[in-house]
Order: sequence, then C-alpha cells, then structure tokens
Amino acid sequence: MAEFVCKIGTDAGRVLTQTEEARSEDELRQRLRAQGYLIFSIRAKDLLSFQGKTARPGKIPPDEFLIFNQQFLTLSKSGLPLQKSLELLAHQTRSPALRLAIEGVRDKVRSGALLSEAFESTGSFPKIYCATVRAGERSGSLDKVLTQYLSYQKQSRGFRKKFISALIYPAILLIVLGILVTLVVTFIVPQFAKLYADMDVELPRITTFTISVAMQIKHYFLLILLVIASVVLLFRTASRSAKARLAWERLKFKLPVVGGLLLKFSAAEFARTLAVLLQGGTPIVAALETAKGSVSSPWLAIAIGQAKEEVAAGKELSASLRMSGFFPPIALDMMEVGETTGAMANMLEALAEFFEEDVAIDLETRLSLVGPVMIALIAVIVAFVLIAFYMPLFSMASQIH
Repeated sequence: MAEFVCKIGTDAGRVLTQTEEARSEDELRQRLRAQGYLIFSIRAKDLLSFQGKTARPGKIPPDEFLIFNQQFLTLSKSGLPLQKSLELLAHQTRSPALRLAIEGVRDKVRSGALLSEAFESTGSFPKIYCATVRAGERSGSLDKVLTQYLSYQKQSRGFRKKFISALIYPAILLIVLGILVTLVVTFIVPQFAKLYADMDVELPRITTFTISVAMQIKHYFLLILLVIASVVLLFRTASRSAKARLAWERLKFKLPVVGGLLLKFSAAEFARTLAVLLQGGTPIVAALETAKGSVSSPWLAIAIGQAKEEVAAGKELSASLRMSGFFPPIALDMMEVGETTGAMANMLEALAEFFEEDVAIDLETRLSLVGPVMIALIAVIVAFVLIAFYMPLFSMASQIH
C-alpha cells in the first residue's frame, strides 16, 4: 500500500487536504469519486517530498517571457482551460528556465492555488506581473489586465532596446580608437624609434615627444592594466555596499549630458509601471509597493517607499513624491492634474510616453554628434603619428637634394 496526499472538495464547498492509502492512484480516484468527493489533486507522498527539493527556476529571458505572455493571452481568450493552456505553453517554450517555471505554476494551480499565487511562488516572474494577475483575478477581467501588461511589456522592451542599440555605434568607435592607440604604442612607434636610432639623426621635437610618451606607455603597460583592473575591482566591491550604491545613484543623476537622460528614463519607467498597475485595478498603496520593487534605480525605490508611507497616511501622491526631490517638476505637475481629474492612470501613461519620446530624441541628437567627434579624433591621432614620424624623413630628403 502506498500513501497519497489528496486535495478534495466536499458537497458543502469545503476544500480538504488529507493523506489516504491505496494500491494505486487510479484505485484511490475511483474510491474518492464513489464517496462523492471532487478531486483537485492526488500525489504520492514520496514524490511530493522529492519535488520540494528540486531547484528553483533560473532567470527567465525577457524575450521568451514576452512570447509566453502573447501566447498565454491568446489561449486565455480562446476559452481553453487554464491547466491545459499552461501545459501547452510549457511544451512550446524554448527556455529551460521558463519551462520549469510554467510547470511549477501548472502544478500549483492543479493543487488549488490561485494563478497569481502560483506565479508568485516560483520566484521567477516579475512582481508587477504577479500583482497585475492578482488584480485581474479580483476584478474578474484577467484578459483585460493581461492585454494591458502585454502592451506595457512591449513598450518597455522596445524603449530599452532602442536605448541600448543607440549606444552600439559609439561603443564600436571607442573600441576602434583603443585598438588604434594600442597598435601605435606597441608596434608602430618602436619600429620608427629603432629606425631613427640606427640612422643617428637629429629628430624634431614632435617626434621625440611622441617616441618618449609611447615608450613610457609601453614600459608601464602592464602596470596601467593592473591599475585599471584594480579600479574596476574596487568599484565592484564598493557597489555591494548599500551606501556606496546609493551615493553612486545620486552622483549618476547629476552627471552632465547623461544625468538628465537617466532621470527622465527612470521617471518614465516608474510612470509606466504604476500606470499598468492602476489600470489593472491594483490599489494605489499596493501599486506603489510593487513599483518600488520593480524599478531599476535604488534611489527611486527609496523615494517610492517614502511616498507610499505618505499616501497611506492620506496625502496625495504628487505631494508625497515632490518631497523626495527626485522627479522633474513637469512630472509632478502632470501627476497633480491626474489626481485632480481622477484620471491618474491615463496621465501616468501619457507621462511615460512623453519622457520616453523626449529621451529618444535627446539620445539620438547627442549620439549623432558622437560619431563625427570620434572619427575626427581617430583622424587627428593618425595624422599626428604620420607627421611625427615622417617629418624626419622629409627633412633628410630635402638635405640630400
């Protein structure tokens, strides 16, 4: 005889979890049905204890999660049973981490847990997603909130990809510049220095200066690399400290050129996150708590946490956020208008779109200047090296003539 853990429902509407003995699962199912019980799940006790030791799912790739939400929303609208939908999605996904997470959700739902509880229990899905699903369950409009979240996910992912792709070209130019300088220092300069030393000629100042600097860099090249590596290691070690990380956050938003862009980016991230939560029916205090754990900036998270306490005490959101000194004045003014008109969610969505478009335009404008500047810098370095090392040759040729 084997032991099974059963979750069953009675005619009175009660849900019971109890241990039963039987030769097989099929035999136990037949017996429980004969007794008039509604069977939610039956699992062998050994398997249950084994499953508790399985590894938790890893990090889910964002693109795979987006595809999952698109398919999940389609299956939900088609009227397919939830467990069957999760089963199909688990088989279709290409990500092992996402497959393991979906299977965990399916098992929790099969055991009688709410869908939002099942998503939250895996620890792999974003807090905002779990909160959105919970709001949809409570309001009875799961398809609607999933549609809103999918739209939020597409816009956020698109904006982030656009932001990152805009930095690729300057990064490539910077790498080319680094390779060029390394080539000049380690190969070109030593060859010319050896040539002119053998010829025993008087060199112009620009040539001697270039050779001196390049040879010093080559001589201390390993030391320079060691210093750079030490600085990077020190920075990474300091970033583990909450105080150091917060100090860097405050400094980052005050940097020239990029500080304003990062501030607008963070404000847009918060506005879009809070908008999708409020549109899904999540109460403002719970929405702020979820948004606090969803934003990428620790300083912004602290500001949201303080605002949440003020809002819970009865203050308006715009006034609470104004005390933090984080948000641009225009963002606070728009939120205040949203509170006055009773359309906070729509105003937050408009605010996010405004800042995202503003960041995209500013980023494109500033990066359009980076390319020509970097190319001009590369051209100056090449021209300087050519002049420095070919000037003695031209001088010698003129003396011969």
